[in-house]
Amino acid sequence: MLLDATQRARLERLALRTRSRVRSTWAGRHRSVRLGESLDFADYREYHPGDDFRRIDYNLWARLGVVLIRLFEAEDELPLRVLVDTSGSMDFGRKFDTARELAAMVAYIALASGERVRLLTVPGPDRVSHHGPWARHLGRWPELEGWLERLEPGGGTDLIAAARLIAAPGAHRGPVVLISDLLAPGWDQAVDVLGALGGGVVLHVLSPAELDPDLTGDLTLRDVETGEELPVSFSGDAAARYRARLDAFVADAARRARRSGMDHVLVVADDAAFDATLRSLVASQVLR
Repeated sequence: MLLDATQRARLERLALRTRSRVRSTWAGRHRSVRLGESLDFADYREYHPGDDFRRIDYNLWARLGVVLIRLFEAEDELPLRVLVDTSGSMDFGRKFDTARELAAMVAYIALASGERVRLLTVPGPDRVSHHGPWARHLGRWPELEGWLERLEPGGGTDLIAAARLIAAPGAHRGPVVLISDLLAPGWDQAVDVLGALGGGVVLHVLSPAELDPDLTGDLTLRDVETGEELPVSFSGDAAARYRARLDAFVADAARRARRSGMDHVLVVADDAAFDATLRSLVASQVLR
């Protein structure tokens, strides 16, 4: 079980917040880019034959002598995609377990607030990606939770391919939650593509050992995805350079996400990740 009863009760009090208007096929509760049938007034336009005469503003007609009709806001459903990185680099410490917990958190909040949500994985170099079903009601939660529980980490990462699959012609447009360590070439381009679909969040998952490695001496580092090995001598100066590069990487990821219209949250993959990420999402007004 990824979420216990106490966690689910907390999440049911929250809802996703959109920063811009939504374009969707289904009616919902988020402001749409189009006009429609809600009670919220949006604008006037001149009457044309065939328009609904019940929308004519007769007071303005009497005052101005111009026949105008009232336009109202439309409300659409929010189609949310949650993209989980299942590559080999996520199989380090608690990164993969944390990624599944975060995906469960976001998906449950979406279902509880009546949104349409889909879970997906990042494809590897073979371009194979796993897609879960679209779901809208909490009655589908056991199915989504089971899908997440069956995921296993391993293989390479192709974040650009994942972004292009989601952005394919005819696909639903809407926010995307990317859960990844971003340790793959092209992560910046992928964030640009995903942000253009309607914003969202980058949950940047790194382990405590990656953020503050406790290493000394002569070592051989091995890339778990490519098998490439690199000999290094980890001294005090090397540790300082590593932390500087890491800080620059995280800052660059945050800037790239903001520039693409997405929020960025650094997640430390430890036992407190669930609560810490929830607080960060509320503080940044991604959740309300």
